[in-house]
Amino acid sequence: MSNQNNNQNDIIADDSLDCTGLYCPVPLYQSRKKLNNLKAGQVLKVIADDPTTEPDFKAWMRTTGNEMIKFIKENDKLIFYIRKTEKK
Repeated sequence: MSNQNNNQNDIIADDSLDCTGLYCPVPLYQSRKKLNNLKAGQVLKVIADDPTTEPDFKAWMRTTGNEMIKFIKENDKLIFYIRKTEKK
């Protein structure tokens, strides 16, 4: 996981979700719904601007076992790349 402004183009997302302008808990709820529709190994890109999304998503990854493969902060924009894992 990285919080550097690295090149976003090196990860290909299978689906994406723009949560810009939405506040907790909506980005987490919508991301969970979207991720549930993906297969294990697929990647979801989520864009958000609510600063509480960062700690919420990190806690969500710990509890679900899904993997945040990249995290980027660009000014007020937060970009998450989340890989869905097999259910345990």
